[in-house]
Amino acid sequence: MEIPKLYQAYFEQNHFETLTKIQDAVYMPFKEGKDLVAMAPTGSGKTLGFVMPMIETLVPKDGLQVLILEPSQELAMQVRDVIQPLAKLVDCKVQALTGGANPTRQLKKLKEKPEIIVATLGRLNELTEARKVKLGNLNTVIVDEADEMLNESKLESVRKTISQMPADVQMTFFSATGNDIFQDMHKWFGQDFLVIDQRNDTSYTAGIKHYFVDANSEFIKNAMLRELAHDKKFLGIVFFNNSRSLHKAISDMNHDKTNFVTLDSKMSSQQRKTAIQLFSNKRVNLLLTTDVAARGMDIADVNTIVNYMVPRDNSEYVHRAGRTGRMGRSGNVITFGNSHDMRNLQDIVDVTLKKVYIDHDGKLTKKPTFDKKKRYNDKNKSKAAAKPKKRLRDQKNKGKRKFHKKEE
Repeated sequence: MEIPKLYQAYFEQNHFETLTKIQDAVYMPFKEGKDLVAMAPTGSGKTLGFVMPMIETLVPKDGLQVLILEPSQELAMQVRDVIQPLAKLVDCKVQALTGGANPTRQLKKLKEKPEIIVATLGRLNELTEARKVKLGNLNTVIVDEADEMLNESKLESVRKTISQMPADVQMTFFSATGNDIFQDMHKWFGQDFLVIDQRNDTSYTAGIKHYFVDANSEFIKNAMLRELAHDKKFLGIVFFNNSRSLHKAISDMNHDKTNFVTLDSKMSSQQRKTAIQLFSNKRVNLLLTTDVAARGMDIADVNTIVNYMVPRDNSEYVHRAGRTGRMGRSGNVITFGNSHDMRNLQDIVDVTLKKVYIDHDGKLTKKPTFDKKKRYNDKNKSKAAAKPKKRLRDQKNKGKRKFHKKEE
C-alpha cells in the first residue's frame, strides 16, 4: 500500500519512506470499523499505525469521537504529540488527560471540545464520574499497550470505562507482546476481534545486540555505569526493578558526581517532563528509571539499554529492549548480573546473549580490562576522604585519662 496523500508531506518531513508492515496491515480494517487486536514488535510504528486511519474517520466540530487509553503520563503526552500535527490536517483537536497535570487547566481545554482525547485511566475516571467527560457518543476506543492495560489490576477498570460507550463502539487493542486475555476477548468484551499478529517479524529488531556483563555488586554496577557515561556517543536508559534499588543507586551516583537524570512514578509531571527533555536533548546521556518509562517511550538516538537487574520475565525484557534499535536501527541491550542470573535470563528471553566486559572508556570488550580490587580500594579511599580526619593530638591521647596536679 502506498502512503495516503494526506500524509505524504508528513512522511517526507520525518524522513519516512514507506508504511511499515503493521501500518499497512491495520490501515483498511481500522477504517472499515472492525474490532482489532494488533500485535507487532516495539519500534514497528504501531502508534502511527492507528493514528493515520483514525484521523480519516473524524468529523470536525462534531464533539468527542475517539478515546485513546495509555498506561502512563509520559506515553499519553507522547501519543498526543504524534497526533497533533496530523489532526490539524483535518481541522481537529486532541487533548491529553493525565494525572499529575493541572486539573483546572485540563477542564478549561475541554471546553474547546476536542475530537480526540488521550488519557490515563485514573484522571479519565475522575472526570467521567464528575460528568466533565461524557463517553456516550464515542465512535472508537483505542487501548494502547494492551498487554499492560488488560492485566489483573486494570482489566475491570478498562471494561467499566468501555461499558459507558455506545454498544457499537469500535474497539481496538495494540500491543508489542501478548496477554492471556487476548485469547478470550469475546468473553471479556462481547465481540469477535480481527487479530493481526506480527510479533515474530524480526526485521524490526534485527539491529539490536544483546549482552551480559558479570557484575554481582551495586558498587561494581555503578562503576560500570560511570564508565559507560564517559563515552560521549553513549545515550542510555538504565532500568531498575523497583524504586528502592533505583534510589540507592541515585544516592551512590550523586556521591560520585555522575551526570544523570531520573524518572520515577513519585515525581511530579513537571519533574518528569524536565528529565525527559534533558535526556532527549542530550544534555545528559544517562537516564535512570523504573519501568514507568518502558512502555512505548520513543526517545530518538537511544543506543543502549542497561538492565541494572535481571528483568522478571520476557515481556519486561522485550519492552525495555524496545527503547533502542527502533525501526531497524542498531542498538545494544546490556544486562548486569552473575552467572546464575545469566542462566535464568537465557531461560526467559528469546535472544542470544553474549558475555562481555566494560573497559574504562565505556567500550564493550571480550576480555576483562578492569581491576575489581582496585575499584574496591578506590571505594574505600573515597569513604575515608569523606570522613573528617582526627587531629594527631586526639589520636595520641585516645583512651588515656588526663590527671592534673593541684596547685598548692
